[in-house]
Amino acid sequence: MTRKPWLLFALLLIMSYYRACFSIAGDTLSPGHSLSESDTVVSQGSKFELGFFKPGTSLKIYLGIWYKMFHEKIVWVANRENPLSHPSSSRLYLSENGNLFLFEGSSKIPVWSTNLTFPQSNITEAVLRDDGNFVLRDRSNTSTIFWESFDHPTDTWLPGAKLGIDKVTGKPQQFIPWKNSEDPSPGVFSFGLDPNGSNQHFLEWNRSQIYWSSGLWNATSLSSLSAGSIILNLSFVSSKNESESYFTYSLHNPSNLARFRIDQTGQIRALVWLPGVSVWDTIWSAPTNLSDVYALCGAFGVVQYPENFSNPCECLKGFEPFSMNYTRLNDWSGGCVRKFRLQCENNTHANVKKDWFMKISNMRLPVYSKEYLALNASRCELACMENCFCAAYAYNRSGCMIWEGAILNLLQLPYGGEIGQDIYLRLAADEYPESNTKGKKWKVWVAVLIPATGLILCLSICFSCKGKLKFICKCKCSNCIWKSL
Repeated sequence: MTRKPWLLFALLLIMSYYRACFSIAGDTLSPGHSLSESDTVVSQGSKFELGFFKPGTSLKIYLGIWYKMFHEKIVWVANRENPLSHPSSSRLYLSENGNLFLFEGSSKIPVWSTNLTFPQSNITEAVLRDDGNFVLRDRSNTSTIFWESFDHPTDTWLPGAKLGIDKVTGKPQQFIPWKNSEDPSPGVFSFGLDPNGSNQHFLEWNRSQIYWSSGLWNATSLSSLSAGSIILNLSFVSSKNESESYFTYSLHNPSNLARFRIDQTGQIRALVWLPGVSVWDTIWSAPTNLSDVYALCGAFGVVQYPENFSNPCECLKGFEPFSMNYTRLNDWSGGCVRKFRLQCENNTHANVKKDWFMKISNMRLPVYSKEYLALNASRCELACMENCFCAAYAYNRSGCMIWEGAILNLLQLPYGGEIGQDIYLRLAADEYPESNTKGKKWKVWVAVLIPATGLILCLSICFSCKGKLKFICKCKCSNCIWKSL
C-alpha cells in the first residue's frame, strides 16, 4: 500500500461508493447514530425505504418514506413544510434521549423532530417496519411504541394504519394532499373522520367546506366503498372503555400492494398494484366526478368538459391563471385573476370606459350569494354595477342575487343533462368584443372608399362625353362602372 498510494485511494473510493448505494443499518437507526443524504433505511422485507429525496425538478430536500420498488411513490414526508437546501449537510439524528432530529448544516436548531417530552435514555431505537410505519420503540420490549409515523400522516393511508382521533390534540386525523407534484406542503383539501363524532369520512375544502361524505358505518361496511371490498377489508375498532376508536383496513391477499391516497384534485382513491401490467390501478374513487370537488379550480376557474385529470381547469373570459408555473404542476388553488382592472378600481376613472357584463349560460350557480331587492333584471344589473365588490349577478324566479369578491365553485353544466341558469360576469371595458375590432377599422374604410372613389370618377367621365364620342363613352362608362362595383 505504501508503494502504491493510488491503490489505497481506489479502495477508499470503492468503499464510499458502496456505502452510498446501500442502507447504513438495515431497518434500524440506533441512539447516537445519524442518517446522511447518501444513506437510506430499508424495511426488513425490502418493501419500504426511508431517506432524503427531491420531488420532480425541485431543488428542495425532504425526508420521506417510499415504496422501495417505486421511488417516485412517496407515502410519508417528515418535513413537508420545512424543506432542506443543502444535501451534503442534512442528517437525521437519533439522540440519546430517544428523539429524532432533522438537522441542516451546523445549526443546532432542528428543522423537524419527534418532539417527545419524556426522556427515553438510551433504550430507544428507530425502525422502519414492513408496513411502511417508521417507529420509535423500546429496544428491550419492541411492542412498546413511543412514536410512529402512522400517527402523523401526509397524503397516503396504508394498510394497518389508523384513521381516528389524534392522541395528542384530540382532533380527527386528516390526510392532506401535496400542494402540487413538486411541493409536499399541505394542499387545500383533506380527508378524515367527521369532527362531530359520527363514524363517517369527510372530504373537505380549506378545512371548512364538506363536499363528500362516506355515509355512516353500518356495523360491517361503508356502502360508498363497496366497489373496493373485493380487495380491501375495512373495519371500525372501538375499545371497550371508548378511549380509542378508529378505522383501519387490511388486504384479503397480504402479498398485494394497495393504498388510499388523496391527491391535489381533491379526490380520494384506492389504488392497487397490478404486477402483470406494472401499473397502479384505481379500483375506487370519491367523488366520482371532478366537477363535484368544491372549488377545485379556485377563484374564477371552471372545470373543463370533458373532464381532463391532467389539466382539469380553465379560466373564464377576462381572466388568466394566477401562476402559470403552479397550473403546470396541476395546482389551481390560486385560481384566476383579471387581465384588466375594472373601472371602479381606477383612482381616476372619469374618462375610463364602463365595465360590462358577459352572459354565461347553463351554469350551476355558486354558493354564498347575496340577495338584493330588485324589481327586474335591469335593476339587478345596476345594483351590481354600483358595487365595486360585485363580480357577478343573476336574476331569475328567486329574484336578484349578487356575488362579491372571488367567485368559487363555478360550474358550467354540459348540455343534455342538468339544466343550469344564466349568470352575468363583470368584466373590464378592454374585454368588450368591440375593442377587439378597433385595429381592423382601417381595413373596413379602405374596402369601402376605393370602390366608391372609382365609381364617382367613372360617372364624372361619362357625363362629360359629347358629340360623336357619346356612344364610345357610354360603352366605356358602363364597363368602368361595372368594374368599380
